[in-house]
Amino acid sequence: MIEARSDGVVCVTCQGTVPEVWERLLGTLDDMNVPVFCTVDHAANAERTGLRMPATRVVTFGNPAVGTLLMLEAPTIAMDLPLRMLVREAEGVTVLSYARPEALAARHGIDPSFAPVEKVSTFMAGLAESVRTGR
Repeated sequence: MIEARSDGVVCVTCQGTVPEVWERLLGTLDDMNVPVFCTVDHAANAERTGLRMPATRVVTFGNPAVGTLLMLEAPTIAMDLPLRMLVREAEGVTVLSYARPEALAARHGIDPSFAPVEKVSTFMAGLAESVRTGR
């Protein structure tokens, strides 16, 4: 199931556990030669402080050639770049989430029809579908 929420977040239900979906996501990014800048395991960090939370991981990644065009158009979008995807457990289901690029663009005053926004939007949707289906 794919849900595009009114707050600009896309949530995609995926087959498999968080670690399985996480590995598909990182593997797909690697196969596409997309640089990964950072990964965060929020559940592991919480556990180190004595707290527990469901599996929750975030990866930041992107193509500097495209991101730079967005930042030149509206420098404040740098607060939302690089791109990121969240993989989490929600009531026994694994969900992949990301901010719709059009929503990020609108937040920073960039026309959603600006070619780099459309390129990022197509990329994010395709990446999410590849991770969801494993293809």
